[in-house]
Amino acid sequence: MSNSSGETGMDNFTIAELGVFLGVLGGVLTSLILTFQKSKCETINCCGIKCKRKVDDPPHPPGDGQNPNPAPALPALPRA
Repeated sequence: MSNSSGETGMDNFTIAELGVFLGVLGGVLTSLILTFQKSKCETINCCGIKCKRKVDDPPHPPGDGQNPNPAPALPALPRA
């Protein structure tokens, strides 16, 4: 099973194809990083890399849990 044409088994590719590949790879890495940043998990285990981090609690609104900016009540319409 000798290859007499001298090719190594990988076809040649153009610079445009390389650019598309690098763009897709960059997009995948960016989406993974964004997902990790927005997650609320304390331990992240992905692709053999394990990370334990401290997650801050989201800020709580002031007051007793009610809406701090309630919509004003509409005046009653006069009856005809």
